[in-house]
Amino acid sequence: MFGKKGKKGRAASSGGLTLLMDDTSVQGELVAESDIRIDGKVNGRITCKATLIIGQEGYVEGEVTTENMRVAGKFKGNADVSGELRLEPSASIDGDLTVAALDVEDGAKLNGRVYMKQDGMAEERLQEPEPESRLSGVKS
Repeated sequence: MFGKKGKKGRAASSGGLTLLMDDTSVQGELVAESDIRIDGKVNGRITCKATLIIGQEGYVEGEVTTENMRVAGKFKGNADVSGELRLEPSASIDGDLTVAALDVEDGAKLNGRVYMKQDGMAEERLQEPEPESRLSGVKS
């Protein structure tokens, strides 16, 4: 939907897949060079150098840094995705996202802010309005 056309491909991982089944719960830090698929619950920090997949029954709460991300389950927190973020129809996101490309399917829920990267850099996150005290010299 957003981002450059033709960037649908994902980075190929060299090390296989880390799978967290639906009866698995992790609290802490998860780091992987290869793809991660989460069908259980993770609360903490995730660093993935390939593709992070949150399955339909998956729930992640925390900070995520990844190359690509696909969400069919629930994510609460902040994510920095250097490639594409894809939100499937059953996805529910609550948090701020920094992405290079964004694909949102009908039905996905997104509550938060999205910052689009341009040429590998995130745009200025927020530009605060000028405080009224600086405008004290202006008469109405």
